[in-house]
Amino acid sequence: MIFQIFKVRGASLAPQLEDGDFVAASRIPILFRRLRPGDLVVFHKPPYGRLIKRVERIGPGGQVFVAGSGAGSVDSRIFGPLAASEVSGIVIWQIRRPRAAL
Repeated sequence: MIFQIFKVRGASLAPQLEDGDFVAASRIPILFRRLRPGDLVVFHKPPYGRLIKRVERIGPGGQVFVAGSGAGSVDSRIFGPLAASEVSGIVIWQIRRPRAAL
């Protein structure tokens, strides 16, 4: 993937990303720099499918620990760390869906 747009499903990164928002992700940044805490990354994790999570920390041997914002988020607390090679892209742009006025 050089550049791809994904629709956010769920609210595991709310309020930064909410259900119905879109993100653009690219593999290009990974070619020029290491992942770092705070990066939003896209990866595929069976049996959960494609996920978007925040890098929480980088462990020994390049293990990438990812987390969502909520306590019930499916993330490294459930499936363990990712190998850096499992990350297919870094979110480079967020497109928020229109929110209803209060």
